[in-house]
Order: sequence, then C-alpha cells, then structure tokens
Amino acid sequence: MTVIEKMKSTLPDFSKNERRIADHILNYPYDLQRFSSTYIAEVCNVSRSAVIRFCQKLGFTGFSDFQKAVLSEYETGKAENSHADKSVLDVYQSCIDHLREKTDQAELNAIGDLMAHARRIFCYGIDHSLYSARQMAFRLSRSQIDASYTGDASVLGSFDKILGSGDMLVIFSISGRKGLAEQLDVFRARRVSVILFTMNVNSSLSSHVDHVLYLPSAAHSSGPYLLDDAICFYLAIEMVIENIHKKLKQPVINNEE
Repeated sequence: MTVIEKMKSTLPDFSKNERRIADHILNYPYDLQRFSSTYIAEVCNVSRSAVIRFCQKLGFTGFSDFQKAVLSEYETGKAENSHADKSVLDVYQSCIDHLREKTDQAELNAIGDLMAHARRIFCYGIDHSLYSARQMAFRLSRSQIDASYTGDASVLGSFDKILGSGDMLVIFSISGRKGLAEQLDVFRARRVSVILFTMNVNSSLSSHVDHVLYLPSAAHSSGPYLLDDAICFYLAIEMVIENIHKKLKQPVINNEE
C-alpha cells in the first residue's frame, strides 16, 4: 500500500485537524516539495506539531521522511492522479473544468450582485496576487464600475477610514493566510462588503469576510515546477464580470401602479 493509499484509507479515523492536513496534501501534493511543515500548518490552519503528529500517525518519524515518501510516489507515477506526465495545457484544462463544475454558483451570484450595485470597489492583492487585484479593478472600470487597487498594506490600512456602507473590498490571496483578520473585521464593522478570492479551502480569513470564492490552484497541483496561479484568478474574474453584465442587462421592472 502506498502512502497516498494509506492516507485515503485512514481518512475516517483522522481528527478534524488531521483531515485538513490530509485533504491539503491529497489535493496539493507538490506543496511538500516547495514548502516547510510550518507553511503546511499555516495553510491548513493547524499547529506545526499537529503536522508532525499526522506524519507519525502514518508511521513516519517526522515530516521529512513523510515528505520524501509522498514525493517519490508522485514523481515515479505510483500515486493515483499523479501529474508527473501532464502538460501545461492539461493542468490548466483541469483548472477550467474545476471552475466549470465546482464553482459555488450561489457565491458567484452574490458577489456579482454586490459588485453590480456597489458604490465603489477597492481591490487588494497580497504579494504576487497584486496583479490579479489590478486586473479586477481594470475589468470593473471597463464595465463602468468605480474600482481601484493596491498591493500596499499601509494603503489598505488607510482605506478602513475611507470606505463605508455601499462600498466593497475585494481580497486576492492564494493561501488566504493570517494577517488581515483584524483589519477585515474593521471594514465589516463599517458595513463594507468584503469578498475573498483564494485557493485555500482552509483559509483562516474565510470567517472574516462576507463571501468567499474558492478556486483551483495550478501551481500547487501541477508538478515538479511552478505554474502561475494568476491564470486561475483571471478566469474567475471573467466569470464574475460575465455575471455582472448579465445582471446589468436585466430589464428594470417598475412595480409602481
């Protein structure tokens, strides 16, 4: 039995935190190659010691032994659904299929409705996600919606005194990690609608926003070298823009008699 098979067969016996770790590794196995146990713990919203105990529960002395064993299975093609032999287009096609089949339509509709009627929209991208925030602001502006963007944390901080009721804050973060929770709570207290676009279903920010759109990750699941997740963000942006235009083109019904 491979490590991956053992993980899958043990899922019913895992605790809630162990299940989060297992789900993340099964979905994004190549994170084990690129990141430390501390990062895995952070994106799964658990402690580092929980990650170590998880590895030990599967029969390994620690994270390093577990890491090598799992990566070996994926690199040799022993693991089911290994991406070792997939082309770039195959991986991005999988992301498109995921967006088509698994996007939460209720969340997409809610986000589109809020954006279509927002007074103004401020987009914030963390690190590389800045480019996605810029693209969202650009596409909204092309749709005649007042939008701007930044990747500067100090600028974001100043906007918690500028934005208010009727405004919207859109956050782009691949990992959706800690650091913004208190700030987002301030925005929501001012009745600003807060939207999160992330690729981490265990994001610690999810409980501090009004709506979340979870997206597939090409970089985390693709293979031994990194692909760019901005493409997945851009596709999601176009889905939102399409949703907005459908709403704006709906005829206005006059209910007055």
